[in-house]
Amino acid sequence: MAHNLDELIKHQPPMRLIDELCWAEPGKGQCRLTVSSDNLFYSESLQGLPAHVGIELMAQSIAAVAGYQHKAAGGEIKLGFLLGSRKYQCDVVSFKQGERYDVFVEELHVESSGLSVFECDIRQGDNVIAQARLNVYQPPDENAFIEENYG
Repeated sequence: MAHNLDELIKHQPPMRLIDELCWAEPGKGQCRLTVSSDNLFYSESLQGLPAHVGIELMAQSIAAVAGYQHKAAGGEIKLGFLLGSRKYQCDVVSFKQGERYDVFVEELHVESSGLSVFECDIRQGDNVIAQARLNVYQPPDENAFIEENYG
């Protein structure tokens, strides 16, 4: 059953690149997208999204899973930050227009400070075409964090 992303992540179009959260459970989940030419990162020459956009697809999927968990616990969605990726490997030059991709994320490590590490992969059908470990940070008090770092 798909979930309304407007209620789960702070990304709004045109910055929202995923279409739906397919399922989620504590620490893991699956999102889906179909690449269209109106995507912010669409490249006419590639007829799709450049391979490096896969990292953002993974990050937004992590955000959707986290948002689902917060809403399920009666809380509000929170702001999260992508700190970096490790070992990003992508077997395609681009994510092609009209093609459907599934993004799977699973939390491997979490700290009380809000730091987490996720194992992520992007699949086309049964084939894993991209994978990485993403380091993310969800500050306990996002307003204080923003004020301290950007205010």
